[in-house]
Amino acid sequence: MSLRRRVIAWAIMTPLLLLTLLACNPAQEKLQEKASPPLREGSPTDPVQKVNGKVITRAEVDRAVKVLLDQKQLRQPVALEELRVVKKEAMEQLVSSELLYQAAQKSDIGDVEQKVAQVIARDRARYPSDEAFARSVKEAGLTLPTLQQLIWKEMAVRGFIETKFGARINVGEEEARSFYEVNRDRFKTGSSVRASQILVMVPGPSQDRDRERARERAEILLHRVKEGENFGILAQSHSDCPSKARGGDLGFFSKGKLDPGLERAVFALKPGEISDVVQTSFGFHILKLTEKRGPRLETYEEARPEIYRYLKREKVLKLVAEYVAELRGKAKVEQVATDREY
Repeated sequence: MSLRRRVIAWAIMTPLLLLTLLACNPAQEKLQEKASPPLREGSPTDPVQKVNGKVITRAEVDRAVKVLLDQKQLRQPVALEELRVVKKEAMEQLVSSELLYQAAQKSDIGDVEQKVAQVIARDRARYPSDEAFARSVKEAGLTLPTLQQLIWKEMAVRGFIETKFGARINVGEEEARSFYEVNRDRFKTGSSVRASQILVMVPGPSQDRDRERARERAEILLHRVKEGENFGILAQSHSDCPSKARGGDLGFFSKGKLDPGLERAVFALKPGEISDVVQTSFGFHILKLTEKRGPRLETYEEARPEIYRYLKREKVLKLVAEYVAELRGKAKVEQVATDREY
C-alpha cells in the first residue's frame, strides 16, 4: 500500500476500514487522482467539532472526505450538494472513530509504541533513502510525528476492537456451510491465474533519477531470473511487495482485479513463463505465471477461509455499531466551526 493511501485510511479510521484486510493487490491499492471540488479554505488546524473535549480539525475532515470520495468513485466534478453529504458522512465517521479511540485509551491495549515503530521501520525500508521517505511523508501532507500519531490511533483502536469484540466471536461450521449453499453464485469465478511477482517500487514523489534507478534494478533482477536463479528466492530477498514473504506468490485472481498493464502481461503468459519488466504507478514488476484455471465454482473448502472472515467481520461490525451508538448517547459532541459546510 502506498504511504499516501495508508495515511488517508488511517486518518478516517472507521471500523470498516480497520477490519478490512488488504492484500498486495495493485487494483485495491491504487489511489486514483481525481479533480474534486476544493474543500473549505482556512488553516488545517481550525477546529470543526469537539468530542468529549477532543478537537477534530479541518485537516482531519479534509483527509476523511478525500478517502470517501475515492471509495464512492463519484463522477467528477462532484456536485456541491454531494460534497456536503460526503462531508457530513466523514464527520460522523470521525466522531465514531474518536469515541472508539477514547474507549481504547481506557483499556489495556498492549505495547502499541513498539508496533508503531515496527510499522514506520517497515515503510521506511521500502524507500531507497531516508530523504525519499521524508519526501513521501511530506507529499501525503503530514509530518513524521503526525504520521506516528495516526498509526498509534489505528493500532490502539484495532487492538481494542479485537479484544473487546473479535476475540469472543465464533463462527460455526454449520453456519459457514449454510452461507456457502445460499450464496453459491458468489463463489463462481471466471478464468483465473496464479502468479508471483517481484516488485521494485518507485518512491513517491519520485524524481526521474529514482525511477531510472528502480528500472535498472528491475532489469538486473529480470536478467538474473532468466539466467536460472530461483524466482521465489529473489522475490524474498529483493521484492518491495509484502508477497515477498510467500516468495512473491499473489495467489489466484481473475480479470478485472489487477492494474490493466499487469493484467495484460500476466494473462498473456503460459504457465512457467516470465514477463518482461512491466511499469505501473507502483513501480516495476516482474511476473511469473504458475497456473491457469478455467471458469469454475469454488469448492466449500476453498471458500471456507473467506466465508469465516466475512461472517466474523459482519458480526464484529454489528457489535461495534451498537457500542458506538451507546458511546454517542453518553458523549458530549459540540459543533465548533461556524462554516455551514461543516
